[in-house]
Amino acid sequence: MISKHVHYEAAHDNYGALARYIADAGHDGEKCLASWCAGCTADDDYDLAIIEAQAVQSMNTRSRKEKTYHLLVSFRPEDEARLTPEAFKAIEERFATALGFSDHQRHCGIHKNTNNIHMHISYNMVHPERLTRREPFRDYTARDKLCRELEREYGLTVDNGREQRKESALTPKAATIEAQTGQESFESYAKRHKEKILGALASATHWQDLHEALKAHGLGIKPHGNGLVVTDLHGQHTAKASTVDRSLSAKRLQERFG
Repeated sequence: MISKHVHYEAAHDNYGALARYIADAGHDGEKCLASWCAGCTADDDYDLAIIEAQAVQSMNTRSRKEKTYHLLVSFRPEDEARLTPEAFKAIEERFATALGFSDHQRHCGIHKNTNNIHMHISYNMVHPERLTRREPFRDYTARDKLCRELEREYGLTVDNGREQRKESALTPKAATIEAQTGQESFESYAKRHKEKILGALASATHWQDLHEALKAHGLGIKPHGNGLVVTDLHGQHTAKASTVDRSLSAKRLQERFG
């Protein structure tokens, strides 16, 4: 499982819009399997709880920063059978505790797009009684630590956390795509198949060898700007070749193949 904080600038912060999106999964192919709210005096009245959370946010007039924390938690397709509605709610409560939002209002939903199941949570960063804004300190560390704990407890597939090597980290664009859609980016796909790509490179003696070897894995490589990109066979998705592996940079491949 992977957790991401989807950042918003204060000017684009809209708790109500996010909570309503969580409940109905507005874009094509996206299904909302369940939605609920927590920490609200409105109990199970989802829409009334939105009004309640917005009212609390409006009473904090000191902060000029965003007041909504959007958390996305993604799960592997093979783990879906292990995740009951009760498990999702328990997992959300663990994240709320880890982030210091256990006493805060939040709206939650389980979404599914093709085989990608994920959970969206909108946390009101303003405490409902103290009216102070909470911004979790080093939240990425707390979230990654919790992900590893939950993977062990629920028997879920282990994903790389912050301890992964720097070169395997996603570019900001790819990370944003995954955070907003809950789907794997092409960059992640290419990095996941890096061993096959490097195997194709190792056996190639000229450019055509490399093209044929990559084609066998449903991939290609082509010039783009001053460098190279790895593509799918239809050319609809690309990733900068050197972000997949440094040995795929234009300079190194030109030194090797001319």
